[in-house]
Amino acid sequence: MTPRRPVTPPMAIALAAGLTVLWHAILFASAELVPVFDAAYLSTTLINLSTAPVALVAAFVLGDWRLTGFAPTPAHAAASPRAGRILLVLPLFAVNLVYLAQGFEGDAETLLRLAGLCLAVGIAEESLSRGVVQHVLGGLPPARTAIAVGVLFGLGHALSGAWFETPVEDVAFQVVSTTAFGFGYAAARFHLATIWPLVAAHALDDQLQLASPGAAPWPVQLAVAVAFVAYGWWLLRRPGVAAATAT
Repeated sequence: MTPRRPVTPPMAIALAAGLTVLWHAILFASAELVPVFDAAYLSTTLINLSTAPVALVAAFVLGDWRLTGFAPTPAHAAASPRAGRILLVLPLFAVNLVYLAQGFEGDAETLLRLAGLCLAVGIAEESLSRGVVQHVLGGLPPARTAIAVGVLFGLGHALSGAWFETPVEDVAFQVVSTTAFGFGYAAARFHLATIWPLVAAHALDDQLQLASPGAAPWPVQLAVAVAFVAYGWWLLRRPGVAAATAT
């Protein structure tokens, strides 16, 4: 099955935004419909898994289920040598270690259930954002693609914050941090054959933050956001990006 070429930039941005809104609409509907279970994190895990079909259906409509990033497309498979891909993603794992300074809490069973939730979030968010949305925006120059992916990722978290009535100041800070996160991950995606390394790094990021007894100090979170932007910009200047954007 041959994937279609990316649509024109205005249509691409509208389509990417529409997919982001649809994904969150399903998330919010599921949050209202899924019952609350006694088992820790089970309800939240099911709510996040309910959004996974959005990326899959969109990828099929666009012509190739691999656009989710679950399996490599020919363009992404040729982007970088395998060893290079592993090395390039290591900083995304390393930056998560700053959250260990706060420690973590919970027994083994609770942490295992939390890991399942974080994996579900990683799969659902990466297959949409760094999978289908990034492909849809692939007609833009790579830097603009990464910026657009990051902005949509951040605005998606703003929607979640508004729906779940999170304090405005917390939402504002989260939008900044998730936009930087999304930009860095989008830049890394250009060099990766699939989204699975990003899923793993994303899940670890969420696991360490959610298991922490408290949020990291804001200077630490700001430093992490700056690191994502700086590393993403460096990745965009490396060879292999042009090959990964080919269709």
